Amino acid sequence: MHSPRLQSDRPRVWIVVVSAVAAVLVLVVTRNGPARGPTAPYDHSGFSEVSVATEDVVAGQARTVVQGLAQRGYWCVQPRSNDLAVQIACQSPERDVQVDMVAAPGGDVLYADIDLGPAADSARPQDAENRLSQVLDASFLRLWPQDRTTTRDLVEDAQPSNMPFGREAPPADPADQYSTQDQRTDNASWSLWSHYTGEPLALRVRTAGLDDHSWPFGSGHYATSVEAAATELVGDGFSCEASCHRAPDIQAVTFDEHDGQIVAVRFTLRSSVADGDRTESSGQWVRAGLPFLTPAVQAAVGERVEESRLEHRSWRGVVAGTPVDIVAVPGAATTPDGRPARDLAVVIGIPLL
Repeated sequence: MHSPRLQSDRPRVWIVVVSAVAAVLVLVVTRNGPARGPTAPYDHSGFSEVSVATEDVVAGQARTVVQGLAQRGYWCVQPRSNDLAVQIACQSPERDVQVDMVAAPGGDVLYADIDLGPAADSARPQDAENRLSQVLDASFLRLWPQDRTTTRDLVEDAQPSNMPFGREAPPADPADQYSTQDQRTDNASWSLWSHYTGEPLALRVRTAGLDDHSWPFGSGHYATSVEAAATELVGDGFSCEASCHRAPDIQAVTFDEHDGQIVAVRFTLRSSVADGDRTESSGQWVRAGLPFLTPAVQAAVGERVEESRLEHRSWRGVVAGTPVDIVAVPGAATTPDGRPARDLAVVIGIPLL
């Protein structure tokens, strides 16, 4: 029952940071996006895994990055850690840009992944370029300002060489619609994934301290196993295969999991506009206790979700050591019996990278 993370179904930009002996620039263009990262970052049995989330991230380079992004309105959270590494996730105010990091316990950046969102056919590539520049200025170029020229060169190298009518036609082969440019400096190895129009989509950073087998994967503080959750959901009238659905009230639940353990869960709640008496089945389901959460967080997280459902208001933060992201979906909807309704999209937990 593995579901993609919020941004995994769209092209991504990655910052790869790797120390180099000299500031020699290496350019490589490939058809596919850059590799996701280490070969097997979760191929370990655990190093004192901690899954109590906090917005007070580790010190050092990671905190410098987080503080810069926070000044631009980003929400950042450290969802998990272990003895060797910590994971940090930052999301823009509009939820359209995501910055993921793995850092050492002392705060040194080991890996970072900037996702600028999907290619927009109607948008100018310059818009994404400006967005990337703003993110970098607020984050990793605060650590390595001397690499500013390198990151600019990456974007310039991704531009199409010949667009006689103002916009290049899409390549016939879908695999040719994206390219990767890599450059390396003393501080970092940077890998940019771009659309054929030159629009940057994702940037990755790696450092020499990156360990293939040490990334944290804990989630036991807030989430149960997939098997236990599916059993409970089936008992609540859901049918569970690749995801869980309950047709009568248009409920859907999907999981991100690691080795059978839920890491993140997302679901939608549809409620009638006139749900003042709290009788809506979606609200009853939340108040009964979300069955994929542990007893330690179930009540507090459920109360937060129910409050947003009744108010139809977006919210994100940490509740009882659990990252919660709630979006009041704009636009009208309809309940199965034809009443005007509105949707709430909820994500609990942060997926692994």
